[in-house]
Amino acid sequence: MFGIERKVAHTVKRAGLLTGGLLLCSVGAGFLTVAGWLILLPLVGTATTALIVACVYLGFGLIMLAIGSTRRRDNLKPPAEEKAPSTDGPPIMQAFLFGLHAGAQADRGKT
Repeated sequence: MFGIERKVAHTVKRAGLLTGGLLLCSVGAGFLTVAGWLILLPLVGTATTALIVACVYLGFGLIMLAIGSTRRRDNLKPPAEEKAPSTDGPPIMQAFLFGLHAGAQADRGKT
């Protein structure tokens, strides 16, 4: 029971930190937008400044959509279950295969 409570607490803490970070990044993006607008306005005019700001936001949005929509192939497949070595064959071969399998499991930390 304590393991579940710890996982829930960790998830809530992580969600809170991510939400706070997102809020702070949004405020920072707003200030950067205003600063960019104030810098570009005297140089290129209102319409061009609005177009530049819109293109920057659209570009970042499209990049984020592309990153978010890609799927990793290794996440889609369920992990393969490892089978124990076959018990067919002579006893020396069985012992070798058993030792090989045990060594592979121990190397991966799955004793």
